[in-house]
Amino acid sequence: MRVASLSREKGFGRRWGMALAVLCIPHVAPAEDPARAAEEAPLWSAAWITDTQTPDCEWIATLLARAGADKPRILIHTGDARFEWANRCAWRHVLTVLTAETGPVEFHLAPGNHDLENGVLEGHLRRAASLGIYRLDTGRRAAGLGYYHDRVTEEVSGPLWPVWNPEVAAHAAWQSGASKKPANHMHPEIPYRYAFKRGGVRFIVCDSYVTDEGRDWVRDLIVKPDDSSISILLQHKHEVDQLSRYFEGLEGRHNVKLVLSGDHHLFCREERGGVTFITGAGIARGAEGENDAMALWVYPDRLRLDRYVIPPGRPLPAVKVEEGIWSVKGKFTAYVPPEHPSAPAAPAAAGDGREPARGSRWDDVPRKDAPPGPRPPDDRERNP
Repeated sequence: MRVASLSREKGFGRRWGMALAVLCIPHVAPAEDPARAAEEAPLWSAAWITDTQTPDCEWIATLLARAGADKPRILIHTGDARFEWANRCAWRHVLTVLTAETGPVEFHLAPGNHDLENGVLEGHLRRAASLGIYRLDTGRRAAGLGYYHDRVTEEVSGPLWPVWNPEVAAHAAWQSGASKKPANHMHPEIPYRYAFKRGGVRFIVCDSYVTDEGRDWVRDLIVKPDDSSISILLQHKHEVDQLSRYFEGLEGRHNVKLVLSGDHHLFCREERGGVTFITGAGIARGAEGENDAMALWVYPDRLRLDRYVIPPGRPLPAVKVEEGIWSVKGKFTAYVPPEHPSAPAAPAAAGDGREPARGSRWDDVPRKDAPPGPRPPDDRERNP
């Protein structure tokens, strides 16, 4: 029996379901054709999450564990990560996926408005992305700037602390020193946007806000000759009226079939002009609302998007699987890992630079033995 459901809101509020009851009669199943089974096996997969803002860490842990069980080669986040310390909540569970035994998993972030400070990508995110330097919560407190910023931290790097992907490692806007405040927070001094291709799929990572400059960049990019089978656009802001402007008048001239976004904290799906727009509920509402993560399965002849959903309520409900909420035909190939940058051999001198405590990968126990000393200046940044 398979039960599928999709929900929409704001004018798209329809809920449908399908259930089929089958009378089971004992029989001997036919032998499976190995060649057919091989044809049906996916070549690789990517996981998609968004808005990891809930204080209900168990919800984040459960959905990240479900996404990680698929052994994705790429983990995509469409913004409002609210990553503070690598040994706490969202960041910790994301890093567990990225450092899987199957090899380094690429991480790509389409920044959200809460990942920026006055139009600049937060410093601890830039250091992690391009240098593989992460900050840990030592457990010690300092006076001052509220819950998120009253802690003394230390920074670590090394084999367990990955650089996110080769594109941001070489990208000017993602460097540690790229901290110049723009005149307008919606228009970064250096745009964060970029594109990358894996296995016949091109992913287009956009800036947080939809702007005229960003629109021109996307439109110019998607009409140029490209050898990918399809393109998927990633952007934090979810308003379809704005996002659809990327493609106005370009019907038949581009290969974008899917736009993934966050920000709204509700699941929505809409189609316009041959492009499907999907907004993830994300992991922002915890027990108070629906939460989700998704898996993009890449087959030789098609892509398929599955949705993993935790319904509202306490105690933590079981994860439900909605298969095939979107699919498209095409020609795709095996995932070929890019040359992954290495993290620096030594940590930055913002603490004592020690590696996590043995027996606990992400140093989950608050550090009571952390050395005294002044608080690192970068930790005075505030979220908007």
